[in-house]
Amino acid sequence: MDTRLTVLSAFLRALGQPLDIATKDDRLRTQKAVYLGQLTGVDLGYRYNWYVHGPYSPSLTQDYYALDALSGESRAQANQTFLNAATIQKLAGALPLFQIPAGVNLQLHNWLELLCSWHYLRKIVGYAPDKARATLTAQKPHVAQYVDQADAVLAHEHFL
Repeated sequence: MDTRLTVLSAFLRALGQPLDIATKDDRLRTQKAVYLGQLTGVDLGYRYNWYVHGPYSPSLTQDYYALDALSGESRAQANQTFLNAATIQKLAGALPLFQIPAGVNLQLHNWLELLCSWHYLRKIVGYAPDKARATLTAQKPHVAQYVDQADAVLAHEHFL
């Protein structure tokens, strides 16, 4: 069994996210959950680039499909792997990001897409707020109206 897969399983569980990739929305949520979890300093080695739904990691896609394909004893082993207490405590710092603020009318996968996209444009690409906002408005009009809330949450949790 690939250790990378068992760690990914434990990482998602620590973030309160199921490994459910049945739908496009599930896969989007999983991509974004790992992105946000890695912001805590728990680096699984997944690197992201800009794609249609914001930050996207092709290697993570391969791994969550491989994890989903496990059966029997391998699946049980992956589900019984746990992270150490210090890692779980670090990941707990990202848990508030998974709570959609009052007044934000988005499903969880869209909220996470907005958080990750805003963070990526501001911190990874280095865009000033106005340019990042213009990019989101042009490329992601379905979430762009909530940029101020995303900015506030990321700043409050010390990710911006």
